[in-house]
Amino acid sequence: MQRHVVSFNGELDIWKEGEIDARLSVPDGGVPIVIDLSEVRYLDSAFLSALVRLRRRLPHCPITVVVVAPSVRRIFELTEMSRLFEITGSHPPRLEE
Repeated sequence: MQRHVVSFNGELDIWKEGEIDARLSVPDGGVPIVIDLSEVRYLDSAFLSALVRLRRRLPHCPITVVVVAPSVRRIFELTEMSRLFEITGSHPPRLEE
């Protein structure tokens, strides 16, 4: 099964909001989406808002968020983002067609 993977790295803050919005506007919901944050060490509410906009645009599309850094994982726990997305510590296994 195909997936649309959107990978980010470094720090995701208000200064990168335009880039984040542009990259998250590409998925059309035709296939499950994986948001790879395994290389992200910091994010702020601007990134979380972009994720929420993605969920509103694609309410029925499966979206998995890969979070590795404990500090980033804590943000997802505090904001209860697991109610909107599947949050995992590693990439989902590839599914055979």
